This record gives sequence, structure tokens and C-alpha cells, in this order.
Amino acid sequence: MTYRPDFKRITARMYGFLLRLLFTYALVGTLANASLAENRQAWIEVRSPNFIVVTNANEHQGRRTAYQFEMIRAVFRDFFGQTGKSPEPPVTIVAAKDENTLKTLLPEYWAKKGSVHPAGIYLNTADTGANYIGLRLDVSLNQDAYEPFEPVYHEYVHYLTRRMIAHLPLWLVEGFAEFYGNTRMENKNVFVGAPSTSHILLLRQKSLLPLDTLFDVNFSSPYYHEESKASIFYAESWALTHYLIMRDSKEKTHRMTDLLALLAKGVDQKEAAKQTIGDSRPLETELRAYVQKSEFRVASVAPPKIDENGFQVRGLTDAESLAVRADFMAHDHHPDDAKAILEEALKLDPKLSAACESMSFISLQQQNLDQAATSAEQAIALNPQSYWGNYYYAMSLLRAHQSDDDSIAKAQASLRTVVKINPAFAPAYDMLAYALGLPGSHQDLKEAYSMTLWAVQSEPGNIQYRLRAVQLHEQMGDADNAVRTATFATKMAKTPEEQKAAAEALENAQKFQQYKHKVKEFEAAQSSGTVKTSPVAEPGPNLQKPPAFIGNAASIQVAASAEVLLLSDPQGVDFSPYLNKEVLPTLQKAWQKIAPSVAKSTAGKSKGKTVIEFAIQRNGSVSELKVKESFSDATLDAALLDSLKSVAPFHALPAQFKGKSLTLQLDLSFHPVTEGE
Repeated sequence: MTYRPDFKRITARMYGFLLRLLFTYALVGTLANASLAENRQAWIEVRSPNFIVVTNANEHQGRRTAYQFEMIRAVFRDFFGQTGKSPEPPVTIVAAKDENTLKTLLPEYWAKKGSVHPAGIYLNTADTGANYIGLRLDVSLNQDAYEPFEPVYHEYVHYLTRRMIAHLPLWLVEGFAEFYGNTRMENKNVFVGAPSTSHILLLRQKSLLPLDTLFDVNFSSPYYHEESKASIFYAESWALTHYLIMRDSKEKTHRMTDLLALLAKGVDQKEAAKQTIGDSRPLETELRAYVQKSEFRVASVAPPKIDENGFQVRGLTDAESLAVRADFMAHDHHPDDAKAILEEALKLDPKLSAACESMSFISLQQQNLDQAATSAEQAIALNPQSYWGNYYYAMSLLRAHQSDDDSIAKAQASLRTVVKINPAFAPAYDMLAYALGLPGSHQDLKEAYSMTLWAVQSEPGNIQYRLRAVQLHEQMGDADNAVRTATFATKMAKTPEEQKAAAEALENAQKFQQYKHKVKEFEAAQSSGTVKTSPVAEPGPNLQKPPAFIGNAASIQVAASAEVLLLSDPQGVDFSPYLNKEVLPTLQKAWQKIAPSVAKSTAGKSKGKTVIEFAIQRNGSVSELKVKESFSDATLDAALLDSLKSVAPFHALPAQFKGKSLTLQLDLSFHPVTEGE
């Protein structure tokens, strides 16, 4: 099928639509919570295999909305050869029947005069894995020039990409989202790759980026961030993706899928491109000619079989509909409004578990961990199958009581319940891996790593799960796999925050690998008696390598390798500067005070180890000191604890960290070295 864009007619319609949005009257004043509470229209729920549509429109519109999103999901997965069933958490769509309903959910877009009022929005909360779509149904669909849900489709394709593919270059990530975001459905026909008029106009007016430049664009690039350049990046990414897919369709080739296969193997994208889609120079020439064409092909896709008769429909009570809309607003960062609506929902139905779940989520976001645990327990008591309740309960315990064995055990039990109820919920596997990796009687590094593998399998494109695997490899002493996984994570990293975290993980893993190699050399030399030297200090999995500590007593010298583990949930805060510049130098002072005692205690012994756990309070004071593993010398253990107390307090914890305290574990391994070694 070909498509010849009529630019005058299309752009007039598109700009007319945008102008109608732009000049729609702004909401006067802040929307009161009562706007939702008093909206007693009937709401229904339509459940399809992968979506939950909650709407105050009629059943036909609710079913149509579910069908459209099921269709986009199926078409996108079909392109990547994933046609079978794949369990994943359902995405909730709040489908407002009109603009007035949507603006009660998204007040920020109507609060400011002159701001554009969206037809839809996609919400994703990274730490909980919740996915919401909000959209209005009183807009014209399938317009030639403007698909009002295109931004929502675009973001949903991003979500699908993360769940299916570990790594793609940014141009392909955005190219696929733009290509499939312009999916059109007419009756029972599905058309993908509908041309973007705005992109075509821009590409004809401006010079294209060299493809080598396009391939190198990342989240830190000015071509991605600067508005004037971002437009050409998005437009060219769409055009190249459109050209490559349509070329394969026309010529009956599979060069694009071959490219994806090489990228999945870790082949450099420029080399992979050269082997599959072609060298960049001739490809540039072909692309320039392509964007000047007067007509564009649109792929007509045979609609995947979706059993609409299997969609389940039920009416919602007022309390249930309020709870859903309040949870949407809570994830859209309107906690106070959401809380007031939830309180009304609970007045209508005190036994509504969903409302208690949302209350727990809000308390977690506000760092009110005790209240978060209480609300989650209420949700579980009302509905033992509440996987959100169990998840939030575990999260609140792990944030508040990382060093308490009983709390960690309870958190692990709740997370096991979550994955049993919802096996596709990747965040629960990741958090269970974290809980199983914490030191103590409950620690099981082998199972922790298996949980991380489940998380990665469920969502290959989530870099956090890869970084968790790096930490676990280090804890298990597997330096080579730690480096291998961290290296792959650096290729996956997109945002500056992800790039920084991956780079730090790789640096630390490499230092850990170097340490392991030196230890091997040391042990080999020691056993052969040819070389005598002491190993360097061991880097901890959460820190840069600490300095080596040396102590002397008479003719005995002691080398100590030190490892500091961060046991607390960092809550997104980078603690490396605080730990490396504040904690480690202070610990070195503590070591120097007791080094002579250690040297005497280790005389005649081959090696020893002491493990101490302690907490740094917000003001820098030290508390909860415990000897978790003793060197078998009570005097030495006491000296270590006293030395830690004597060098306290540390500097106050970073202001952006909202936890009550930071729990650390200090591992000291002693090795006596005789004079002359």
C-alpha cells in the first residue's frame, strides 16, 4: 500500500487540531479533590489478556480501546518473532470519555494558561514497575495527518522494547517507537509505518545528519537534548527505520532482523550495520533519495488473532473507581490529592484492599516507612492475594530495617508471595535478589543470583537488574563475570544516570578482578616459596578500592585487606564520594590505632578475618555496632569496636538521602608478613 501525503491538507488539519488544544480554556484554580469524588458517573472495567481498561465511557469504547492496544502489542512482537504467549504484568489504561474527565486526572496540564492539553499520557514508575496509560476517547481517531494517541503508542513501544530486547542503539530505539507509534487501525485492517508528515517536512527542509553521527547519538549527545537538533534526530531515526523495514518488505529480505541479531550478540553497531543493512556512505545516499519521494509505502499487516469475546467486563463500585483514579494520580506525582480521594474511597468501602495498597505507595514515596508498612499489612489482611500489598510491605521493611534479621526474613517471605501470585513481575525478583544478598543467616547468594536471572529474563532492557548481577558476582567472588556483566551494562546505559552507574560498576569490577589476579599470584608464589609479597587491599562491590592498611609490631608486619559493603538501600543516592572520602579515611585512622595489637594477635597465624556491622545515623554518629564474624580473639574484637567508636562521628549523611541511617559492613582480613617480605 502506498501513501501520498497532501501536505497542505494534512498540515492544516494537524495544526488546526493543535490550535484547538492550545486555546481550550484553562482550568481556573486548582482542581479540587471533590471533582473526582463528586463525579458519580458509572465506571466499568474491561480486562483483556494484557490490559485493564477502566473507563466512564460505554462498553463498546472500552472494548475498542483494549483491542487497539492488544493489536499494537501483537504487531510489534510479531516483527521480532515473538508470537507466543509471554506473561507480563497488565498495563492499566484509564480511558476518560471526555476532556473534563481527563483534566481531573492530569490537572497540571490545565492549571497553566496556554499549555497544550494532551490526548493521552504514559506513566511508568521505575522502582515499582507500575505502568499506567491515561487518555481521552472524545478525539477523532485514525486521522491521516495526526494520530492523537501516537505519543502514548510511542511510549508503550518503548516499554515493549525494554521487555524484549537487552540493547539497541538510540536511533533504533526511537526509530521503532516512531514507526510503530504511527500505527493506524481502520475497521479490522492494521497499517504500520504511516508516514509522519512533520518528520518528512523537517527532513526536506534541513540537512540530514551523517549516518555515522546518527549511530553515535546517545542520551548525552546535543543531538538528542537540544530541541533544534532533537527534532532532526527523531525525524531521521524514523526515516531510516521506515526505509529499512519497507526495503526488506519490498525486496523480501531480512537485513533489519539480521542487524538486530548481531546487536544482540554484542557486535559493534557500525560493524553490524556494514554486515547487514549496508555501509553508511551508500546508505546515506539512499536515505536522502527516500525522504524526497512523493509517496510512501505503508505496510498492511494481517491482524493478529485477538479473541475479543474473551474480554471480561464488569461494573465498578464508586469506591473502586475512585481508588483506580487516585492511584493513577499518585503515580503522576499528586500524592495529596490522591490521598484525599483514597480516604473517601475507604469511607465508601473500608474493606477495599486496592485503596490500602495505594496508601502504602504514597507513604513510600514520602519516606513514611512505618505508615507504608501498616497500610500494606492492611491491604494483605483484606486480600492475601494482593501482590502490590506484599511488594510494598517488603519494600518498606527493607528500607527501614536492612540490618534486622527478622525484618529481612519477613520481606523475603512477602516477595516470594509476590512472585508466586504474579510470576511476570520483574521488580519483585530484583528486590528478592537484594534481600537474599544481605549478610546474615538468611543470606543465599546462589538463590539471589537466580532471582536476578529471572528479573533479567522478564525485562532484558532494564539496566538495574544487570547492575544487581554485577554486585552478586562480586559477593560470590566471581570477578571475571562481574566485569563481563558490567561491560554489557555500559553498552545498555542510556541516560546520564545509567551511564554513571554502569561506569562505576565496571571500574569497581575491574579493580576487584585485578585484586583477584594478584591474590592468585601471591598464593602461587607463597606456595612455591619463590616470591614473597603481600596482596593489595580488596575492593568492595559498592566502593572504589580502599587503601591498603599496614601495621607493625617488633619484627612482625601485618597486611590487611579491607572490604566495605553497603547494606542499606541507597534510594538512588550515589554514596561513593561519601564512603571513599569520609568513611574509608576514618576507618584507616581506626586501623592505625589498633595495628600493634593486631600484629601481636596474628603472630604465628596464617590469616584471620573479622566482620563488623555498624550504622551511621543522619548526623554522622555511629550506632548498632556488631561483630558478625570474630577473629577468635575477644580482645582484638573489642579493640576494633573501640577504635570505631573513637573515630566517630563521621560527617552527616548526604542531604538527598532520606533514610534514617546507613548500614555498612566492614570486612577485615589479616595476613601477617615477616620482616623482609
